Amino acid sequence: MQKLVVESSKKAAIEQAALDLFTKQGFGSTSVPSIAERAGVGSGTIYRYFESKEELVNRLFQYWQNKLYLELTEAYDNNATTRQKYNHIWQQLTHFQKLHPTAFDFLEMMYYTPHLDRESKSYRVKLLKFLTQILNEDREIFHPFSSDELIAIVWGAFVGLVRASTTRRVKLSDELLLQSREAIWRAIALNI
Repeated sequence: MQKLVVESSKKAAIEQAALDLFTKQGFGSTSVPSIAERAGVGSGTIYRYFESKEELVNRLFQYWQNKLYLELTEAYDNNATTRQKYNHIWQQLTHFQKLHPTAFDFLEMMYYTPHLDRESKSYRVKLLKFLTQILNEDREIFHPFSSDELIAIVWGAFVGLVRASTTRRVKLSDELLLQSREAIWRAIALNI
């Protein structure tokens, strides 16, 4: 049993080190030896768990993308109004970002990287389908943007706030997040 705990803690250390380094330095500037050094393991140990750096980044993306999806769908009420669904998504997105800021930044950074494999892209598609479904249920309440454009407006505004807070230009307070949620709703929804 002790060996199993050590093995899983090594893998977890590798994953955390890779997450931190990929987010801080980018995929291309992060080497396997630097991941190993940060994780406190030998480079060869990484290859016991992952065939390549590409596999490692894809497993991390899949894990965190799924965790974000589960966060957004947790306690989701299909019978709620579209406005309530929007508020729920914003609240859950905020919660995820506060709990996992490095993972949030990693997902955002890796979203359009050429290093994602087909399986990783399917995790991204699953989330986009969920968000698109919400927008399409009550289409007439929104300005005449496509679902992709509406998602980009909301997501982009949220990411912009997060990025501004990391440079300390903006304090990401609960009040600011609530005011932003309301302002963005007014930007995408018609006054009906």
